[in-house]
Amino acid sequence: MKRWELFLAMLLSVSFVLLPGILAAEEVAGRAVSHTIKTEMMEVGDVPGHFYGVSQAHALTFYTKGSETGGVASGMKTVIFDVVKGKGTFSGLEVKNFNDGSTYFVKFSGTQTPTDEGKKTAYEGTWEVTSGTGKYEGAKGEGPFKGERIGDFKTGADSYFDWTGTITKK
Repeated sequence: MKRWELFLAMLLSVSFVLLPGILAAEEVAGRAVSHTIKTEMMEVGDVPGHFYGVSQAHALTFYTKGSETGGVASGMKTVIFDVVKGKGTFSGLEVKNFNDGSTYFVKFSGTQTPTDEGKKTAYEGTWEVTSGTGKYEGAKGEGPFKGERIGDFKTGADSYFDWTGTITKK
């Protein structure tokens, strides 16, 4: 066998072994809309208006970019927050559920700032896909988001989050 034929055979065999393991990051974007169903808060007591709390919300995510474009995922999220007069930090976890039974899990964190004399709250932060099931088995991803809460937690506040980023699936 000539050298170039041997080289070509080796290149092709290595390509078929290694290339399937290389993952491509897919650009994604969308809007998540949520409704807070439960909030528990306690006053910290160190400065006036300092509260620590946890909330749960149902969510719908509408995909506008990527392989899920036009699709909707349902979800449930839990958020922990630490605020003084409504301004502070939050972090949380969400599971997104797809019609085919696939899921992926998202960690997120950011800051919140009251707006419109406290009637609304602006959110900004980052998200990270940590794992998944089905077509999202082994998925990873990350990106930024911005959003807003409309209404008060006590009355079941509604929120939206516009997000972008990348997700890599195996």
